[in-house]
Amino acid sequence: MPRVPPAPGAPPPPAPAPPAVALEKAPPVGSVPVGSVEEALRYDPADPLSNLEAADVLDRGAARKTPARQIVVPARGCAVAEQPRRVWSKPGLANVAAFGGGYVLAGYTRSGANEQVFVVHVTEAGKLEPVATVPLAVPHPSERVAAPGVAASAGHGVTIAYIDGAGELYAQTLRVGDAHGGGAAKRLAKGVDTRFTPAVQYSKRGPLVAYTSGTTPMRSFLVRFDPKGDVIGTHDVTPVAMGAAAPAFVDGGTPATLLTADARTGMSPIARTRLDEEGKPSTAEVLVPVSMMTQPAQLSAAQSAVGAYVLFSGFGSAATSAVGLVRVAPTVTAPEAFIKGTSYGQLSHAAVSLPSAVVIAATAPLAPGKQPKHDVQFALLDAKGQGPQLHVAGPSGDVTHVALASTGLDQVGFALSAPDGVYLGALRCSLE
Repeated sequence: MPRVPPAPGAPPPPAPAPPAVALEKAPPVGSVPVGSVEEALRYDPADPLSNLEAADVLDRGAARKTPARQIVVPARGCAVAEQPRRVWSKPGLANVAAFGGGYVLAGYTRSGANEQVFVVHVTEAGKLEPVATVPLAVPHPSERVAAPGVAASAGHGVTIAYIDGAGELYAQTLRVGDAHGGGAAKRLAKGVDTRFTPAVQYSKRGPLVAYTSGTTPMRSFLVRFDPKGDVIGTHDVTPVAMGAAAPAFVDGGTPATLLTADARTGMSPIARTRLDEEGKPSTAEVLVPVSMMTQPAQLSAAQSAVGAYVLFSGFGSAATSAVGLVRVAPTVTAPEAFIKGTSYGQLSHAAVSLPSAVVIAATAPLAPGKQPKHDVQFALLDAKGQGPQLHVAGPSGDVTHVALASTGLDQVGFALSAPDGVYLGALRCSLE
């Protein structure tokens, strides 16, 4: 996989985004051709409600929300409450965040030689609403392996972070719903490694974005914003005498906690950086060493009343791909395999917090070998440990990426990236 050319030293100070990455102006109402998803998502920031009538284009290209049915949830487990339905009709890598009882998905997608970031809101009632498409001035030169970052809250709106093909990182805050619209993108850094998803979270003051630089060794940085969306600080969160990559916020952590990985040929440390309510980071510290990680590394983490857990990308026997699981609070336990190594190729994983449990997910190979297809394996972690596993097949036969978000006490939404588009489904989980 080609890497973004390293950028020496620390990242440059933030600069205004070039016009090429601004949200595109919407076509006149009624001019959107049936089935043109990209056109349906375009809007004019000066008149953000002008093209919402085109939202039905998304519905025409998407599967309908499955009707209510009786759901049998196993003890200490999860069941599918809503079968995955397609919410984006082209291949793409997407992440998901909970918002207002529904979900917001942000992903990379291509249209010919061009590449865009799409943002779609799925309401609590299941209606698909366009938010934006953001064209990238420089498309990625090869297939993406990491999705954009996204976070959402009633107080802050929706914040997305994305990297173009030249390794430039941008962040943008959007308004969803009746106050539909958004501000301009801000360029945060150059020389950013596109193999890692930017982590997005909120402090009491404003959004937080963490990313991995393409230097040697790799370093991780945290950018803090004020309520107006202006950058108020950029912090190097790399531990002393170590590298840092794959930053991930711990879901459910209050105040926010950021994890990074120093992937090595051998034991690979996972570091923790605690943040205060304003988002200011403390000194990074080694949290736990785990077995050798894959390149690129990936971390997912969540905490609840039952403790904190971390998923990491690793290796099984004969250098096969695996996903490890380690509990890091209230006590640290020995790592174990969540997905055992049976095949090769990158695996994706995610974790989300519920009040008295943590739900984890990972893509799992359906057969040994070099290019297997995958389904998604889910599990609930509670005070007794890991509950029964749930496997969900990709609607088109394969899954390349999974993301999780929770909208309620026992509800978990899952986004699946597949060869024919992006899907959204929902779980109902047992809470004791």
